[in-house]
Amino acid sequence: MNPSPDNCPPVVLVPELFRVTGGVQVFSRRTIEALDEIYDHPVPVISRNDRRSDCPDEFLENRSFTGCGSLPNSLRRFAIMAASATKVCPFFFSTHPHFTPWLMLRKKPYLSVAHGIDVWNIEGSKVADGLRSANCILPVSNYTAERLRKQLGDKTPPIEVFPNTFDATRFTAIPSKTPWREDLSLPDNAQVMLSMCRVSKTESAKGYHRLLQLMPQLIKKHPKLHWVLGGKGDDLENVKQIAADLGISGHCRFPGFVPDETLPDLYRSSDLFVLPSKKEGFGIVFLEAAATGLPVIAGNRDGSVDALANGALGTLIDPESDEEISAAIDKALTSPPRNRQELHDDCTTRFGKDAFCNRLAKILSNHP
Repeated sequence: MNPSPDNCPPVVLVPELFRVTGGVQVFSRRTIEALDEIYDHPVPVISRNDRRSDCPDEFLENRSFTGCGSLPNSLRRFAIMAASATKVCPFFFSTHPHFTPWLMLRKKPYLSVAHGIDVWNIEGSKVADGLRSANCILPVSNYTAERLRKQLGDKTPPIEVFPNTFDATRFTAIPSKTPWREDLSLPDNAQVMLSMCRVSKTESAKGYHRLLQLMPQLIKKHPKLHWVLGGKGDDLENVKQIAADLGISGHCRFPGFVPDETLPDLYRSSDLFVLPSKKEGFGIVFLEAAATGLPVIAGNRDGSVDALANGALGTLIDPESDEEISAAIDKALTSPPRNRQELHDDCTTRFGKDAFCNRLAKILSNHP
């Protein structure tokens, strides 16, 4: 198909858009915005968990919207199936792979996004069957694409990598307007190393414990270094205790949950961003940090590679090598950084709204 205002748009299926805010929800909103632009009209949406009252008026204006969030959880699946059965459309567009087993029953073309952990271990599942029947799968990174190919085997449908986007009007390289350093009682001359993630006992692959253990030797070499670990979770108190046991509490700050509206300023208040993760579907935090002009250090084994454009937007290291992590941090702290505005512009060119929309339009011109 060749998407244009003359084409009938797809019906978009989403887990939720506004009732909960997270990576998939933001991605789904960005995708709908892009589809609205491609088809020059609000595309129809079916949401599993949103209620109509959760959605802003400007989103609902002139849009066919079905929200199943007012129903008991056990009935929402059937409500989605019933709603999709009444829709007249050329194909369905799912922003989450868990809809694909139902879409497979519709006997109508469909595309599905695949994010990360949601499809990394699906062999033998109904989701795997649903994805095999898709006209095209849109993984957000090459890492996820390869894991899908290994699991789906010879019946893997066409795959088009469809990376995330970011809000270039929020994540800018302008000076910070929020007194994060003052609020965190950081010295004026502190070199601030930022990490952002869910601080949970189930998130050991994020690599923040490795950074914690490296801090004593890093501080010896860089006495002004302070580590800020943003995020909340059931491992936070344990991390604080380990920092105390290592004698580095004075060089660590744990602000907990960081409100979305102040997140860009936290990036801009820092000197570098480091997270040696091993299991990122894409790693939007790396892109957001780079877009504010920060030097970024990420692992080279997962979707972080895509977020940093194969190293063009930051430094990729072996996330299990203390030597590589330490060397990259040392270089970032002692070398002149890349011009912040130039880095922001590079991020925008590669992953901004226009790039995201153009990439999606190209995919839709070939599939289904």
